[in-house]
Amino acid sequence: MATKTDNAAKKTVRLFKGKGYEAPVQVWLNGVRYSVPRGKEVEVPAGVAEIIEHSQQQKNEEMMYLSKEND
Repeated sequence: MATKTDNAAKKTVRLFKGKGYEAPVQVWLNGVRYSVPRGKEVEVPAGVAEIIEHSQQQKNEEMMYLSKEND
């Protein structure tokens, strides 16, 4: 069960910023929208950091799959 302390936990994230990746990343968690800027370190709730981490893992798996498919 989550406590108020758990909900307040923060993590620092830094998202890649470059050509085609300039816009902030929009993350929804429990009905709340978080706009995470790219190119600088920001503190976000731990749940938002987890969503971003899973998204990055999925993108990495996609790239590995596509590179194997093209071999």
